[in-house]
Amino acid sequence: MRGANFWVIVFFAVINNGCSLLGHGEGSVGGVARSMEFKSEVAEAVEQQRAQKLNTGHPPPRHGELFSTIFQWEVV
Repeated sequence: MRGANFWVIVFFAVINNGCSLLGHGEGSVGGVARSMEFKSEVAEAVEQQRAQKLNTGHPPPRHGELFSTIFQWEVV
């Protein structure tokens, strides 16, 4: 049983790191994880930039106010 467990571990290690060991780092699991992380960071930065553009020209709430005046509705 010990030999079988060893070969299972070796198999998964080769599957996970085989591409990087062969010189194709972008196909390895680590390369895929890095690209996914980068894409999510870019998406978050774009979303934050769009939110900042929408909020330009509106000052933050004054001290003691719960919400800024742009969020308050006026009843006519």
